[in-house]
Amino acid sequence: MKYSEKEKVSNDLHEDQQSSGSFRLRNFIIFAILLLAVIATSLFMYLKSKNVDLENMSLKDIVNELMDISGNKSGNKVVKEIEIGTNEKHVFTVSKGLIIECVKNRVKALNGDGEEQWVVPIYAANPVVKAAGSYVMVADLEGKDVYLLSGKTIKWSKKMEGNIINADVNEAGYVSVVRQEKGYRGAVTVINKNGAQAINTKVAKKFVFMSKVSPSGDTFVINSFDASGIKSDAVIELHDFSEKGGVALETGDTSLFPFVDFLGNGNLAAVGDSNVYLYDNEGKVKWMQKFTNKSFMCGDLLSGDAIVAAMSDMDSSGKITGNKTDITLINDDGEKKTIYSMDIKVKNIKVSSGIIAINTGTSVYYINSKASF
Repeated sequence: MKYSEKEKVSNDLHEDQQSSGSFRLRNFIIFAILLLAVIATSLFMYLKSKNVDLENMSLKDIVNELMDISGNKSGNKVVKEIEIGTNEKHVFTVSKGLIIECVKNRVKALNGDGEEQWVVPIYAANPVVKAAGSYVMVADLEGKDVYLLSGKTIKWSKKMEGNIINADVNEAGYVSVVRQEKGYRGAVTVINKNGAQAINTKVAKKFVFMSKVSPSGDTFVINSFDASGIKSDAVIELHDFSEKGGVALETGDTSLFPFVDFLGNGNLAAVGDSNVYLYDNEGKVKWMQKFTNKSFMCGDLLSGDAIVAAMSDMDSSGKITGNKTDITLINDDGEKKTIYSMDIKVKNIKVSSGIIAINTGTSVYYINSKASF
């Protein structure tokens, strides 16, 4: 078949276009392969820098890790969620890297995977469990029994004279018990790690609901409220062990402080439903801040130098709105940072070794935090 000159030129152009298109396609494929290789190498180096164990991770785990690294800028994430039964009261704390779970007839320790490590029999119909240092304290609220454990060993157990209102423990093993006392509004009994009574303070006019010994063991705080006036007024007193009585701290117009605790440096933090005070070790106010449209629900200390607070939204009338809860850090300088948010109300929070245990009543969430101010 013969072609005209015009047809030959057209065919030559068509062949050149095909050749050029194939060349561009090959170049694109080579470029894509090189780009993927560079990305894969970069991701590998990045994950290794984050100490991610690639050899023992599935593709799904790697994707989840990447999503967590890229989407969680504060450095915190849910470490573990453990389901609990609802047929009896469960209370939790964290001690020496173990999760401490307490019900009325036993205390048990779980590892990070929820596996049981040890069990100690006790009896507390309405238990409260707290931990500090190597010590775990269990008390029977509205009962009389209190226990101090070190690991799985019961250091001592005592039966108090009056029903227990609250109890706490510090890192040196001092247990402070708030209890009922006949003829008084209440009493505070402090017991050392060996089971010896350090002091017993009776309170005549104020309703006491919390007490704790300082890290140094030189002072203890009594948190109470005075209901003798038109409205209740918060009262915080700093005591030594000399039986001379305490020093009342400035509290403004706060009605109640649900959280009062010593920081590691000896300063005292007090959190009301809409404000927070920080006092020095002599009881003088260092600073006070108010919360805006937020209400404090519960909290604990992180590493002894920051408050971990569960904060709920509050309207202008002071009413809690919705179920959203912000987990917020407040440091020694009063700076605040929200590190985690969840669409559920929080019952209580406990912290140990940088792990924050959040109890919602039906589940316990464990998150870590590398947030810095």
